[in-house]
Amino acid sequence: MLKIVIFAAIVILLAPMATSSFAQVEFNKTIAGVGKDAGDGATTFDVPYSSVKDIVSSSVSVKDKSVSFVLVGKADTDSHLVLKLPTGLINGFIGVFVDGQIVTNYTTTNESGDTIVSIPITPLSENVSIVGTTVVPEFGPVAAVVLAVAIVAIVAVTRLGPIRL
Repeated sequence: MLKIVIFAAIVILLAPMATSSFAQVEFNKTIAGVGKDAGDGATTFDVPYSSVKDIVSSSVSVKDKSVSFVLVGKADTDSHLVLKLPTGLINGFIGVFVDGQIVTNYTTTNESGDTIVSIPITPLSENVSIVGTTVVPEFGPVAAVVLAVAIVAIVAVTRLGPIRL
């Protein structure tokens, strides 16, 4: 009985050190500038991915809170598109769509500020969309600074009285 307890304790202690299935994926391709069509266009991300197909373009919809990718290339068999998405780009996955059809058998793993998502695709797959709870901020950090300066200016003018020229 003691041997079983010791073995169980070792397994429990070593389990967090086991590598995930995504740790073995080599991200040998990157789509650059994802998010340039959203918000102020200054906040962009490079998204590493692994797939037998290539991603030729991406788009971000702030309205739909989604990121879409267009795939090209030939594939002989069903495979997976594995994306390493920064949480600043998209966060809180709600759904994944492949060619307009919802996919439920995708997997996600959170890894140090990124979400790795593995999506099954067929040889005919051309469009992949990921819907989240948040996407690239509509306004960048410059807008936040301008808003803060405006608030401070309004408070200063009201506290000190009207400016007389």
